[in-house]
Amino acid sequence: MDHKDAAPAGEPAGTDHDRGLKRLPARVMALMLLSALGALLTAAILETQAGATAYIIGESHWSKAQQRAVHSLYRYVSQGDPADLLEARTALQVPLGDRAARLALEQDPVDVAAARAGFLQGGNAPGNLDRLIRMYRVLSDAPYFRDSVRLWREAEVEILHLVRLADELEAQRSAGRLDAGEVAAYQRELTAIDARVRPREIAFSRSLADGADFMRHVLLALSALAFLVLCAYALHVMRKTLRRVRETESEFRMAFHQSAVGMLKLDRDGRFTQANEALAQILGRPLQEIRTLRLHDVLHADDMRLDAHDGIDWDRLLEPGERRLVRQDGEVRWVRWTASVVAARADQYGRFFVLMEDVSDAHELASEIAHQASHDELTGLINRREIARRLGCALGQARGCAGRHTLCYIDLDQFKLVNDTCGHEAGDRFLCHFASRVASQLRRDDWLGRLGGDEFAILLHDTTLEEAEAAMARIHASLADASFQWSGRAFGLNCSIGVAEINDAAVDVDWLLRAADAACYMAKEEGRNRIRCYRDSDPSLSRRRQELEWVAHTQLAIAEDRLLLYAQQIVALDGSDRLQYEVLVRLRDREGRVHAPGMFLPAMERYGQGMAVDRYVMDAVCRHFARHPAQLARVELCHVNVSAQSIADPAFHDHVNLLLDRHPGMAQRLCFEITETAVIANLDDACRFIDGMRARGCCIALDDFGSGLSSFGYLKRLAVDILKIDGAFIRDLAKGESDLALVRSMSQMGQALGKVTIAEWVESEAVMAQLREVGIGYVQGYAVHVPCPLEALAAVDEPVVEPA
Repeated sequence: MDHKDAAPAGEPAGTDHDRGLKRLPARVMALMLLSALGALLTAAILETQAGATAYIIGESHWSKAQQRAVHSLYRYVSQGDPADLLEARTALQVPLGDRAARLALEQDPVDVAAARAGFLQGGNAPGNLDRLIRMYRVLSDAPYFRDSVRLWREAEVEILHLVRLADELEAQRSAGRLDAGEVAAYQRELTAIDARVRPREIAFSRSLADGADFMRHVLLALSALAFLVLCAYALHVMRKTLRRVRETESEFRMAFHQSAVGMLKLDRDGRFTQANEALAQILGRPLQEIRTLRLHDVLHADDMRLDAHDGIDWDRLLEPGERRLVRQDGEVRWVRWTASVVAARADQYGRFFVLMEDVSDAHELASEIAHQASHDELTGLINRREIARRLGCALGQARGCAGRHTLCYIDLDQFKLVNDTCGHEAGDRFLCHFASRVASQLRRDDWLGRLGGDEFAILLHDTTLEEAEAAMARIHASLADASFQWSGRAFGLNCSIGVAEINDAAVDVDWLLRAADAACYMAKEEGRNRIRCYRDSDPSLSRRRQELEWVAHTQLAIAEDRLLLYAQQIVALDGSDRLQYEVLVRLRDREGRVHAPGMFLPAMERYGQGMAVDRYVMDAVCRHFARHPAQLARVELCHVNVSAQSIADPAFHDHVNLLLDRHPGMAQRLCFEITETAVIANLDDACRFIDGMRARGCCIALDDFGSGLSSFGYLKRLAVDILKIDGAFIRDLAKGESDLALVRSMSQMGQALGKVTIAEWVESEAVMAQLREVGIGYVQGYAVHVPCPLEALAAVDEPVVEPA
């Protein structure tokens, strides 16, 4: 190794190798540049020769034209024939064109177009024009060619002399005939011009030839020098490259045998030609023995890829992935397989190189993680995700064929009792005991999974609804004879079961789970510890399924911002024009149809989703007033309904407080309506909500007042501002005295307690007159205002302010 190529002290040996590899592109580039230089010199030689030849040919045209002009003028002097004068002038155009080209090339900037026109006038071939221009611009001051240009200029003086003689002779001939003395004098002058020009023409051609010869020798010398440098540098690069290749091969052999990754070389037939110690350890065989094996001996049969002729299908085996190797003792080891072609002829594969990294431990870990992801940690049963996946497969099998399966939804009846009385450890043991008892009674193809909490799912393969009901009855009877023992106490394994058939009528997995859940829910409502089958003809189950669908539709509408805010005005019976209205909500489906709240709100509240609607409405109301600040200033009260679930949830309180903090001035314009039944069911929660909102400046209205049997008694504990009398008392007010008496008593009670009274469902002028008579303060209903979009109540000329 050269001293300059040696690695510095303390620097890794591989650093020099890496530096050499980094320099290789520069060296190759240098070789290319030297080769290009040699080619450029060769082209320059050829171009110089061609340029000199073009100028010599041009000089021949120039010389012939000059001689023809002299001879034509000589005849014209003696004979006076105009044709001779015309021929002389025509001949003179050739040297004059070359002169024009030279002058165009010598001016600054160069006029290439004029030079081309001049050389073309001088009789030069069109293919030589660029060459003539290029050579003059590059070599006009070079040795030899400089002399040629000087001779060219001197000869042009005689050409211009000939032009003047032609003009002078034409004038003399036009004036009269020349005498003999004048003719002889002119002829002698023409002969003298020709004699002076001829030596310059010869010298011009010789100078060009000598210059071309000189340039050829110089360029040949440079070409030879470039060739020698190229050869020397190529030998230098080749020597260094060969040394790097040998070093790389040595390092590869060392890495091959010392690598922790299995490496293997084999031929097209699968015979091992070379292997390393890491592969021997993966296969659990001596290295010498491995070199006698074939790929068929170690690769798992399911991973071996064969073509139509039972040969190895290398196209597929070259694909990376995980494959299995079989050890001598039959143990399977997973490896990450990466194969590539080492050398190949044009028509077929040659040898192959394979990297095999042992990933058995990682594969086992991945399998364990996948098992944990699909199984319940407590019971070891499949979890909800895996249940949904298997149900999807079962649903796909059931469609388009006669086979049917059945899904059973199980809900334990006493799990909460066990948890509350004996603790969570007992609850966990109770779940495991129940799962074990049920699983032991299923067939081989059936499966049991845990949906979550105390809910389980069973899939019965190839079972009709009636057969599944009978099977569940047997399991139910078996569970009735068993019990769970804990700390001297016995708990029954009672459960409610809903059964749904998996057939063509099933829409999807969610539909199946909802149908089975609906059946289970009905079983619990009917007294628990019983079995209920889902049938479309069952009105209660159909109603529950429709409610579940409305819950799903509403949740999606909230996510997609398809809940609409409507408003119905509340009018004062004293004739004042104070703006007050109740915010109502509508649902627009994806087809654009608008649905009334009675279609979806009861279902949302029944399944604990009422707060989602309340939060959406509060957010939308705040956005509306942020866009219409003038309407916020004009409105007296904006009534917003709040469900019993929202009243009892501190998170809703926090959300409302956050909105009121963000929108100052709104609290005094808000009135929260809470139903009387919600208050009675959650009196303590209702009191906390009422006190908190009134502390912020909001009003509270008791909605559907009078529907509860103990309304008047509860009024003592509730700090409400408004009583909204239930519309059931108002609707038939004009038909009987009993409703009128009840409304009168409610009005008197409200006045006595200092509450504002509002009558709902007012649908006629007659009812309004009766309400005014009994002292009701405000009315609401179709008789005074038909609900309209909230935006329609904003003033038409009010500027809209987009919230920041």
